[in-house]
Amino acid sequence: QSSSLLGWLVLGLAVGSNLVQYAVTGNPRFGGMSGVVYGLLGYMWIRAKFDPSCGLRLHRQVVVTSLVWFFFCFTGWLGPVANGCHAGGLVIGMGWGWLASRRRSD
Repeated sequence: QSSSLLGWLVLGLAVGSNLVQYAVTGNPRFGGMSGVVYGLLGYMWIRAKFDPSCGLRLHRQVVVTSLVWFFFCFTGWLGPVANGCHAGGLVIGMGWGWLASRRRSD
């Protein structure tokens, strides 16, 4: 994995996840990197699943704990949470990981 790929991945996840959050809420007042974190989780999880030789590994408990927390945030018990950003980042990262694994296998 090259550092330029990581840079583009982080930039793409930041823009994409924040656009999803804005589309969901219509409110421009939010910020942070949590969508990128969920996006990197999704990328690594799916990339490793479909391309085991890629060298990326996530312990199963990391994925489970992150997904439990992801859904817990939707309960509203934690106050305002950028759920659109989290969901957008996760889905974009998973898609990017799947595409990267397909590209490698071709």
